Amino acid sequence: MTVHDFRIASELPPTADASMRALDGPHLLRLASRLVVFTPDGHRIAALMDKARKAIPMLTSAAVVERVASHNPDCFWAVSRKDRFDVKAPCPEGYFAFLPLNKIGLAGLLDGSLDRKNPPLAAIAAQNEKAAGIYIWHIYAPGALAAGLSLACSKIAGLHSQDADFYGWATNDAAVRYLDSMGFRKLPRIAGSAAPQFHVYRRAPQVALARSAMTPQVLSVKVARSFEDLARAVAIRGAVYIGEQECPYAEEFDGNDFSATHLIGYVGDEPAGCMRIRYFADFAKVERLVVRKEFRSSGLARELVDASVTHCRAKGYARVYVYAQKRLVKFWTKCGFAVPANARELEFSDFDYIEMINTAPRRSDAICEATDPYIIIRPEGDWSGAGVLERSRVRGLRRPSANEAAA
Repeated sequence: MTVHDFRIASELPPTADASMRALDGPHLLRLASRLVVFTPDGHRIAALMDKARKAIPMLTSAAVVERVASHNPDCFWAVSRKDRFDVKAPCPEGYFAFLPLNKIGLAGLLDGSLDRKNPPLAAIAAQNEKAAGIYIWHIYAPGALAAGLSLACSKIAGLHSQDADFYGWATNDAAVRYLDSMGFRKLPRIAGSAAPQFHVYRRAPQVALARSAMTPQVLSVKVARSFEDLARAVAIRGAVYIGEQECPYAEEFDGNDFSATHLIGYVGDEPAGCMRIRYFADFAKVERLVVRKEFRSSGLARELVDASVTHCRAKGYARVYVYAQKRLVKFWTKCGFAVPANARELEFSDFDYIEMINTAPRRSDAICEATDPYIIIRPEGDWSGAGVLERSRVRGLRRPSANEAAA
């Protein structure tokens, strides 16, 4: 153990946007509300370990886990879906195992001297002791059960270790993505040694978290340019349209998502809303505007609409068209849309709609055939700076495939 190792870890700044996107964030807690975590008996621990061993290579033995759980019962939490849970006969579907480490144990974890597969009890805090750091030992929580980590972490931290940082060891890319989604960050090199697999979730005091939650968040809108961005839009729309408005899946995801431009709205770093744009001969249609419930007072909906209209204008459209839910006509009017004299009404997916149009003179600088071709090949919506294809000119002409054909 070295004090230096412990000091570096403890002086890392709190995880960014912890109140919004991490273990105690509203999105994860909402998912976790469908789950229940509980302390299983030794028989069920062994059964869960046998089940997990098929998915986790080189998993420690059930005997070791039972020994640790006997020392501190908070080290092992089973998880089940709430609708399948029976208190008289609990049937765990997965689990979360922790090591609440004292100062010696944490220092050993960070410098690599702690035997993580068979940890000594002297390194583990007892149930009534404050932990210096909490190591997420191993997890077996397939699919939706993974959200139960927030519940299990709140249990292991309890009253004694509310400010203890959480540590994780990512053994593969999937684990890295999982920890990142929970708000963990990679630890830097410690004492001259590389520790790329270690991640930490720094926990700020509760008062500081309350203050940060009150701080206004910056709103921003970005064009979706990757499958990960599209996944954000799908998740947000699924939560609101399918989850809240009970829209059937086939009606929400109607086959038009791959022929549209998607805009993602952020509150700070959190994806909080989205909408899509489809293009036709003489008009663009904006649709699927949605903002997550917890962000609906942020003003993000207006930001998304304004950004979509600006985007359409840049592409040369003078007419931007929307089917507005009748209950939201006032909102769309504030965004510059109007109900035309010959407006048609329609009904679908359990709501009534009416046509509304935003019109403006065509922009003189809109992208057209006469526009610099290097601008036209830039990434969608990012026409002000050089794109990747434009920058490729520095390589010069090589024509590799043509040369091979000639040879």
